[in-house]
Amino acid sequence: MAARERGSSWTIALMVWLCRGRQRWLVRLLLHPIVLYFLLTGRAARRASLEYFTRVKGSAGWRDCYRQLLCFAECLVDRVTLLAGDVEPFTVRSQGREQLQAMQREGQGFILLGSHLGSFEASRLLVHEKANIDVHIVAYHAGSTRIRQALDAINPALVDKVIDPAHDHAVFQMRDVIEAGGVLAILGDRTGIGEKNLPVEFLGRPTRLPAGPYYLAAILHCPVYCFFGVRTGDRVYDVSAVRLADEIHLARGQREQQAQHYAQCYADLLAEKARQHPYNWFNFYRFWDDVENREQDKLSSS
Repeated sequence: MAARERGSSWTIALMVWLCRGRQRWLVRLLLHPIVLYFLLTGRAARRASLEYFTRVKGSAGWRDCYRQLLCFAECLVDRVTLLAGDVEPFTVRSQGREQLQAMQREGQGFILLGSHLGSFEASRLLVHEKANIDVHIVAYHAGSTRIRQALDAINPALVDKVIDPAHDHAVFQMRDVIEAGGVLAILGDRTGIGEKNLPVEFLGRPTRLPAGPYYLAAILHCPVYCFFGVRTGDRVYDVSAVRLADEIHLARGQREQQAQHYAQCYADLLAEKARQHPYNWFNFYRFWDDVENREQDKLSSS
């Protein structure tokens, strides 16, 4: 499921410079040829997008892929603006924010289980600024090093709020955050904590989701919320939090089956959001684990 990072360092640096210079009109103009370039040259991503739209809408075309890539690019621009500290122009419509604030006031740490649907990081920044909820992101960035470095340079203070799950002491860092009443934001739709996966059904077809978040929640004995932040307009985001579990218990001998139950609940919520906001889907790789994909993978690796 790993994808090679695309885009040169100077292109990324140019776009960041334009965004920080508040030349938003020029950035929006440049996005269209950039998106068209990636649409025409990104065969693997285009194939994955067409498969996704067939699942979520029942039909798919190049226009769908273009709108999806454009939405992704616009979210990246918003992230740069937010990282630079310009929060006021954004409108945030939230559901479930009050219960998160109540838990923080009580000193209860919890996990926010996010996804690559919408802009998880932009939503985290908006929640922090608008609701004063301090969030630590658990993220593996090996596949997006250049973009990550460019974004970190905008607001270096936020680098300390990112925990790399591949780090030797990552579990202890995460434990310390929860015990201090903090919040861990983890992506639940892509491998990042360990290698173990769980079979689930997503949009009517089988796939696999990482087991790590559920095992981690069981170790930390903390509540888990599903967290979504979708872009619904120009600098407009709908952010929602849905309680998945007050605490996850995984009994010995039944851990995988019980973790699979929570993963399926998460997959069902993710599918519902994907149907509501199909162009906010930013997983540009083959997501489903079916016989056809496995056979093609064998041929490509032989």
